[in-house]
Amino acid sequence: MAMTTTSKKQIKFGFDFTSVPDLVACIQQLNNWGYSYACIPLVHAKLKPDATTLDRSALVSRADVILQAETWNRVVVKLSEHLNLDLADSSTRDRDAELFRQEVSYASYLNVFAIMFQLPLNGCMPNLARLVNVALHENMFINFYVRVPMTCGGKGDNNGICDSDDNSSGTTDTWKLWSAFSAACDYHRSVCLALELSFDLPDQQELDRWLGEPIKAVIAPTSIFLTNKAGFPVLSRPHQMFINKLFDLDACIFISGEPNQNVKPYFEYLSFIHDNNKSDKLYSYSYGYEDLLQVPLQPLINDLDNNVYAVFEQDPIKYQQYEKAITKALTDKVKSGSTEVLTVCVVGAGRGPLVNASLNASDKSKVAVKVYAIEKNENALHVLNYNNENYWHNLVTVVGADMRTWEFEEKCDILVSELLGSFGDNELSPECLDGAQKLLKKDGVCIPSSYTSYLSPLQSQTLFNNMKMFKSNTPMEYLHENAEQIYVVNMRNMYIISPAQPLFTFNHPRSDLERNNNRYTTLTFDIQQDCILHGFAGYFNAVLYKDINISIEPSTFSTGMFSWYPAYIPIKSSVTLKKDEQLKVHFWRLSDASKVWYEWSISKPNSMPVHNPNARSYSMQLH
Repeated sequence: MAMTTTSKKQIKFGFDFTSVPDLVACIQQLNNWGYSYACIPLVHAKLKPDATTLDRSALVSRADVILQAETWNRVVVKLSEHLNLDLADSSTRDRDAELFRQEVSYASYLNVFAIMFQLPLNGCMPNLARLVNVALHENMFINFYVRVPMTCGGKGDNNGICDSDDNSSGTTDTWKLWSAFSAACDYHRSVCLALELSFDLPDQQELDRWLGEPIKAVIAPTSIFLTNKAGFPVLSRPHQMFINKLFDLDACIFISGEPNQNVKPYFEYLSFIHDNNKSDKLYSYSYGYEDLLQVPLQPLINDLDNNVYAVFEQDPIKYQQYEKAITKALTDKVKSGSTEVLTVCVVGAGRGPLVNASLNASDKSKVAVKVYAIEKNENALHVLNYNNENYWHNLVTVVGADMRTWEFEEKCDILVSELLGSFGDNELSPECLDGAQKLLKKDGVCIPSSYTSYLSPLQSQTLFNNMKMFKSNTPMEYLHENAEQIYVVNMRNMYIISPAQPLFTFNHPRSDLERNNNRYTTLTFDIQQDCILHGFAGYFNAVLYKDINISIEPSTFSTGMFSWYPAYIPIKSSVTLKKDEQLKVHFWRLSDASKVWYEWSISKPNSMPVHNPNARSYSMQLH
C-alpha cells in the first residue's frame, strides 16, 4: 500500500572542503550558495602527524566556540587522513589509535551530523574496525560515513580482514573492501557508505550492486565533470543515470573541490538533473516511505479504513486496465446487437471503484448489465449505498456479506475482484475466490483469471537492518520473529541479484475446488558477481482477461501503477554469494483450517534453516 503526499522531496546538497582556513567564512559561503551541508576536516593541517595527543588549538580554530551548536547538525567532519591504525609498528599504531579516539570524542561532543574517514585501500583494517565498534558501543548517537572510492587503481596487499581483488587490470575491488569492513562492524546501521564517484564508471552490474549498500553520502569531485560548449559543467550520460538513482536514495551529494573554486554551476547542474528525474516524479506520491517496512494488510479479517481505500482509488492504471478487461469480457459474452443483460458481481467491492469500472465498461461495450456489489465491511457499505443513490441511479444491488458465504441463486456471468497482495496470493485471493466461485455460472469469467507470484534474490543492508529493528531497539530480541515475517516496502536502497522467477500460479475459476491451495516450488538463480544476500523481493503478475494484465514484476511492470509495493521476504542471516555460484531457494505455501502461511529456506550454496516452520511467526488468517 502507498501513502500519498503532495510535497516534492528536496535533494540534500553540500560541499566537501579540502581545507578550512576560516570556518565561519566556509559556512557563510555554503549558505550563500543556498546549500545546507558542509564536509570539513576536523583538524587543521598544522597538526603534526607524529603528535601523541590531540592539540585542541588545531581543532578548526576551536570550532565549539566559533559556531552555534545547532550549526554542527549540518556538518560532516573528516578525521585526520594521516592516521594509520593497522601499522605493524605497535607504538605508532597505538599513538594513532589514541588520536582517533580523541578526534571521535571531540566530534561527538560537537554533535556533528556524521564523522567521515577514508577506508584503507590496502585491505588491512581490523584495528580500525575494532575502534569503530568501540566508539559505537560508547556513543549510540554517532554516525560514521566511510569514504570509499567507486573504483581504484593499484593492487591491494591481501592483508587484514579481507582479501583485495587482484586482477589483470591492476585494480582493487573497493566494494569487497567496503563489504568486509561493514561485516567487521556487524553491519551496524550507523556505519554508512560515502561513495566517491569516479570519472570512469564500472559496468552496470557493479553500479547496481553499489545501490544495495547503505549510501548516505555521495562525493562528486569536480574532476568527473565535462565542460559543454557554453563552458558549463555537465556529466556524461552514464553518470547522469547513476546520479538519478542516487537521488532516489535520498543521499547527500557533496561537490568536492577547492574552496575558492566557483562551484555554484555544479550545484545548479545537479539540481537540473534532479528536477528532470522521471523516476523521482513517478514516485513523488510516496516520499517518506522509501525502504519503510510495513506489515501486509489482511483485509479478510481486518476491515480497511477510509484512508486505505482512498489511497487505492488514486491509482489510475489499475482501474483503467480493469475497465478494459471488463469491456472485453462483456463484448465477448454477447453477440453484436443482442439485448441480453449480463450479470456482474463485484466481490470485495470496497467503496466502489470496480463498480464504476463495470458500469463504464457497460457503456463502452453497449452491453446491458446488472451489477451486484458484495462487501463485508459495514462502514464501506454506507459509501456504496450513497454512491448507488447519488451516482449509479440505483442500478447496483449492494449486498452486505462475506463473498464466501453469500448465497446467490441467479449466478453471474462475470466475477470481478481486487484481492491481490504484493506477493499475489498473500491477501488470500485464492481462498476468497474459491469460496465465491459458487456465485459464477459454469461458463462464467473471473477477472482476474490468473495471477503468478515472482521471487528475486536481493542485496540490501538497509532493508536487512530495518528488519532486525522492526519490533525492538534491541535487534537480537525479536530477530527470530522479524526474519520470519513478510513485509511490503517501497524498495529503493537495494540491488536485485538475479531477475525474478515465477513461483506460484493460481487460476480462476478452477475445476478442482476439493484441492487446497498449498504449493511447493524450488528456484535456482545464477549469481553474476560477488554480492551479499539479504532476502528476497516478491512481486506478482496478474492476467485480468486474455491479453490484459496488471503487474509489479519489474520486467512486465505496469508503468504508472502504484497500488502495490513489492514484498520483502527476509532471511535470518546474510549470505555471501560468489560469482558463478548458484542460489537454490525452497518456498512453500501451506494451510490449515484457520490460516495460510509461507515457509522458505536455502539449500545452496549452503544450507539455511527453514523460516517460519508451522507458522510460528507469521500467518494469514482465514477467520
